Amino acid sequence: MTDPDVPHKRRVRYRGTHPRSFGEKYKELNAARYEADTEKVIARGQTPAGTHRPICVQPILQILAPKPGEIGLDATLGFGGHAQELLARLTPGGKLFAMDVDPIELPRTEQRLREAGYAEDRLAVRRMNFAGIEKLIAEAGRGFDFILADLGVSSMQIDNPARGFTFKSDGPLDLRLNPGHGQPASALIKTLSQGDLALLLYANADEPHAEDISTAIHARRHQIQTTLQLADAVRFALKDLPKAAGGRHSRFVAAYLPGFADRGER
Repeated sequence: MTDPDVPHKRRVRYRGTHPRSFGEKYKELNAARYEADTEKVIARGQTPAGTHRPICVQPILQILAPKPGEIGLDATLGFGGHAQELLARLTPGGKLFAMDVDPIELPRTEQRLREAGYAEDRLAVRRMNFAGIEKLIAEAGRGFDFILADLGVSSMQIDNPARGFTFKSDGPLDLRLNPGHGQPASALIKTLSQGDLALLLYANADEPHAEDISTAIHARRHQIQTTLQLADAVRFALKDLPKAAGGRHSRFVAAYLPGFADRGER
């Protein structure tokens, strides 16, 4: 029964038979509500938009061998896929500490795990960088029986154009795992010299064409505000190279420097 005082809100509509933009993929963004739709996407060998499929779950469980009563740490909680498997094996009497620096995805993951029945006495969630692991040792009491650190970004960040990690769709050039810390990449590139930018590309991505790319970015630094504008600058820098030598196969274009603007978080 609907409340007559609450205005009806239509679901997101899109043109054609399939959603194209990230924001239109409303079913895949709510995996719990649209479980059947999500399973169809996974059956096609794809990852549902805005979600993350944990990798190497069984090998990780075999190596860590979590047991009831143990205390463990998931140093990169992410979507919580590994954590949920670990929690099931720590019962009864065990506890999992989980940390993540992402202030956008962490609350969503914590909510899913709490709704799955994992209260604070079994799951302690902390928003912090894994560099602060020593702070949790005292809280754990006797240290950790095992630690899982699946470092890096995941599909939740990469799929969402608003996070600035993808050049498949346009979005603000941010590239921070924690948007509340530091400055977006669009601001960072304005503060770096061409040489410093080249060093950053080389040190963070082993970019073989760091000099050419940094020169192009530095020349356009005041005009680059979005991910596609940055990608255009990179393509311009490599336009005279055959694909086998660079072009689209540049490590920068392919990997897009995850965590580019997170230097203060490391």
